[in-house]
Amino acid sequence: MPESITAQAPYEFSLPGNSTETGNLHFWENLEIFPDGIQRCFWISGVQEGETRGNHAHWKESQVLVAVAGSVLLKINSVQGELYHFELNSPDQAVYIPPLNWLVVSFSPKAVLLGMSDLAFSEDDYIRDLQYFEKLQKRTT
Repeated sequence: MPESITAQAPYEFSLPGNSTETGNLHFWENLEIFPDGIQRCFWISGVQEGETRGNHAHWKESQVLVAVAGSVLLKINSVQGELYHFELNSPDQAVYIPPLNWLVVSFSPKAVLLGMSDLAFSEDDYIRDLQYFEKLQKRTT
C-alpha cells in the first residue's frame, strides 16, 4: 500500500468528429490525457443482462471508455469516497477514469464498450478486492 494516496475525479467529455450523409466519424487524439499515447485498447461485448464488468480499480492505469454500440452505465467510486454515475449511449461521448477509482459497468443488450488505456496490461496494477479498496478509502477520508 502506498504511503500517500492522491487521486483525480473521473469526468465525461465529448469526442470530436463529423457527420455526413455517408455516416459519422469520431476520433480521439488527446495527448493531454495520455501524453505517451494509447498503450492498450480493449472492447467488451456480449455481457448478459444483470451481469456487470469492471469491478476493480487500478493503482496507476488511466482509461477512457466509449460505448460504440448500445449504452452502458458506469458507477465509479473514488478512493476519496465520492460516487459518480455516467451513462454512455452515443459514440461521441467518453469518460476519463483516472487511477484509484473503483469501476462497475452495466450493459444494455448488444452494447459494446471500447476501452483505451495509458498503460500496457499488468495484473499487478489491478485492485480486485473491494474490501481492500474500501480500506484505502478510509485512509484518504
